Amino acid sequence: MHLPDLVFPAIALVLGTWLALWLHLRFWQRRLGVSVRYDLEERMQTPDGSRIELRRLPLPAEPTGLPPVLLVHGLGANHRNNDLSDDLSLARHLGASGRDVWLLTLRSGVPMRSFLDAWRVRFSAMVHHDVPIAVAEVLARTGATQLDYVGFSMGGMLLYASLAHTLDVGHVRRVAIVGSPAIVRPPIRVPVPALLAKIPGRLFPTLRLRLAARLWAFAAEWFRTPAHHWVYNPRNVSPGVGRAALANVVEDIPGPLNRDFAAWAAGPGGALTLDGKPVLDRLHDVTVPAIFFAGVADRLAPPDAVRAAYDAWGLSANPDKALVLLGSQHGSRADYGHGDLAVGTHAREDVFEPLCAFLACG
Repeated sequence: MHLPDLVFPAIALVLGTWLALWLHLRFWQRRLGVSVRYDLEERMQTPDGSRIELRRLPLPAEPTGLPPVLLVHGLGANHRNNDLSDDLSLARHLGASGRDVWLLTLRSGVPMRSFLDAWRVRFSAMVHHDVPIAVAEVLARTGATQLDYVGFSMGGMLLYASLAHTLDVGHVRRVAIVGSPAIVRPPIRVPVPALLAKIPGRLFPTLRLRLAARLWAFAAEWFRTPAHHWVYNPRNVSPGVGRAALANVVEDIPGPLNRDFAAWAAGPGGALTLDGKPVLDRLHDVTVPAIFFAGVADRLAPPDAVRAAYDAWGLSANPDKALVLLGSQHGSRADYGHGDLAVGTHAREDVFEPLCAFLACG
């Protein structure tokens, strides 16, 4: 067979494969996509040319009069991390209790439109722009002088780095930290080569998780692999929830941000740093009350990695703070992994309710 005879079959194969994948995605997005309502959805430009998004839940019928609450999602995720559906949502649990709830979508959670978009996604950029802009916007729109901050995973890590640095401590009344490590380790305990920290962020590979998650979401619960336990405890997630989370929550991890995490994991003790300086040192004088949640089976934010932040928090100021370990030996209904801190079968009782009670304190 001559080369020209192979061209048209090859083109047909490529187009057929692309069409099949497109139809597959459309079908399963319709089956697994979850729609929720917001009173406000707004995209904002940051001074360095990136984009973030703010969403506001419908205002409660009987408001408590307490300050607004800002929820910030984790790595490789978007705002749906904290608002998967009407009945499985920390955001809507807080709203039902009478709070004015806002959701921040960091630049890392907004789908990338170009390589330039990806190059701007650095941890330091989110510390300097995304978090302070979102806090200022919520305060301006509500007329409040303070808000409560809830950080899931990287959302809490950003607060560690922002507070008393790019974010005025006086603007934060209370804090809830859910699975946010101050020590970064890979889910498999293997040495991370120091060479990774020397690779420029623009040359670091982007983890294309969004498309992969949406392609394979339908089969996520057919079998279990070790990778499942890196993300969540499958025994603590109800049927259908894992598929819905993959189809609605997961986003890519751009190379520069991926490089940031690799550099911390390769650094001394895996300690979180900003501009080469330890982040936790800034927390010693913090007086803001805080509650920390850590899952005993969490591979991404193990209890000792969260405890490091708890220990540093207000070390010199002695504020009201608590560390809640989520495991059957500690009175929880399950041994929590990472993602199930937000969407676990018993997350309402084990996480949402004690978190809400802490934030309602005067």
